[in-house]
Amino acid sequence: MTDPVNILLVDDNPQNLTVLESVLDSPEYRLTKAQSGQEALLALVAADYALIVLDVRMPEISGFELAQIIKGRKRTKDIPIIFLTAHHAEDEHVLSGYSAGAVDYLTKPINPAILKSKVAVFAELYRKTKALDEANRALNLRNQELLAANRELEAFSYSVSHDLRAPVRHIDSFVEMVREETQSCLTDNGRRCLDVISGAAKQMSRLIEGLLAFSRLGRADIRRSTIELGELVQEVLQEMQRDTQGRSIAWEIAPLPEVRADRALLKVVWTNLISNAIKYTRQRQQAQIRIGWTDRPGEFEFFVRDNGAGFDMRHQGKLFEVFHRLHHADEFEGTGIGLANVRRIVTRHGGRTWAEGKVGEGATFYFALPKSGNP
Repeated sequence: MTDPVNILLVDDNPQNLTVLESVLDSPEYRLTKAQSGQEALLALVAADYALIVLDVRMPEISGFELAQIIKGRKRTKDIPIIFLTAHHAEDEHVLSGYSAGAVDYLTKPINPAILKSKVAVFAELYRKTKALDEANRALNLRNQELLAANRELEAFSYSVSHDLRAPVRHIDSFVEMVREETQSCLTDNGRRCLDVISGAAKQMSRLIEGLLAFSRLGRADIRRSTIELGELVQEVLQEMQRDTQGRSIAWEIAPLPEVRADRALLKVVWTNLISNAIKYTRQRQQAQIRIGWTDRPGEFEFFVRDNGAGFDMRHQGKLFEVFHRLHHADEFEGTGIGLANVRRIVTRHGGRTWAEGKVGEGATFYFALPKSGNP
C-alpha cells in the first residue's frame, strides 16, 4: 500500500465540502478541508499537496485570487488546481481561471466518476514525480560520493607514485655502482642477483610511471575534434616499427570512419590495443592482426583481433582492472595498466569496452564510441 497523498478541498459551503469528501474518500488520499482562502493558505503552509480542488466563487478571496497567490509562491507554484464552477459556459470565467493557474475545470453539480478519475490522474502524477525526485537526489548524492572517492584515489595514486620514484631510482643507481666497483670479484651468482635487483627496480619504475599515467588520465580534460581514424592507426603502426621488425605479421585493416573525440587520448587506446596484439602474437610463426569496425545503432564499434595467446573467458572481468594480468611476466612483459587506461578513456568518452578470447587461439578487444557529436 502506497502512502496517501494530500489533497486540499477549498469551498466556502460546508455542504459542498462534505460532498467532495464523500466522493473522494479513499485510503489513497488524505483530505484537508478549507472554507476560505485564509484557511487554505494556512493549510498550504502546514503540508505539501498533490492537488487543490478549488471553488471559484468564495467571499473575501475568490478562487481566482487564491490561485494567483498560490502560483506566486515558490513552494506552491507547481501544485495543480482544479476549479469548480457553476458558470463553465462563460468564456470569461474559463479564461480567468486558466490565466490564474488552473489545470482543469469541473462544472457543478459534480459528476463523481469524472472527479474521481481526474483526481486519480493527478495523484499518480504526484507520486511518480516525487519518486523521480527522490531517485535523482539519491543519484546526485551517489555521484558526489563517487567524484570525491575518485579525487581521493587519484590524489593518493599521484602522491604515492611520486614518493616511490626517488627510492626506486636510488636502488637502480646503487646496483650499477656495486656492479662497477666489484666487477672483478663478483661471482656469476652475484651478477645474477644484481641483474634480478636491477630488473625488479626497472619493473617497479615502469609500474609507477603507469600508475602516474592512469592518474593523469582521470584528470585530463577531453578536447574533442574530428579525427580520421585511418590516419591515426597508421601513425600508431609507424611508431611501432621497432616492435614488428623481423616479425611475420599479416595485417588486415579496414577503412575506418571519422569520429569526434580527444585525439591524444584515443591514440593511447589504439596504441595499447595494437601493441597488445603485437606482443601476444610473438610466439606465432605467422601472426594475424585484424583491425575493423561495425556501424551500430547509436554507436561506432571498433575491434582489434589477433591469433595470439588468447585468454580464458572466465577471467574477462579482470582484463580492464589496474594491475591485473592473465599471463606471467616471464611470458609477456607488461604492467597491467594499459587496458585499464583503455577502459577509462573510452568510458570518459561515453563509450564501453569488452573482450572475447580463447586460450591459445587469440583474442578480440572491442570498444564502442557513441555517435552523438560524431560526423
